Amino acid sequence: MNKREFLRNLEDRLSILDKQEVKDILDEYEDIIDEKVKNGKSVEEAVSEFGSIDELSTEILKAYKLNFEYTKSKNSKEKMKG
Repeated sequence: MNKREFLRNLEDRLSILDKQEVKDILDEYEDIIDEKVKNGKSVEEAVSEFGSIDELSTEILKAYKLNFEYTKSKNSKEKMKG
């Protein structure tokens, strides 16, 4: 997965959070990826080191005391409406 796909997927999964919080989180992960690339890793290696996007987003939402399963079903319903 490239950086843009990773950040887009992460943004989708964190959409229940405040827009500024999501932006801050995405900026942080973008900086981490850029730093890993500067240190010789490929973008794909840097992204893969975060593990599963579902597990990562679940951990982030847990820090905000939110339930990932709720947000996953909410996002699915919203996509069905569109």
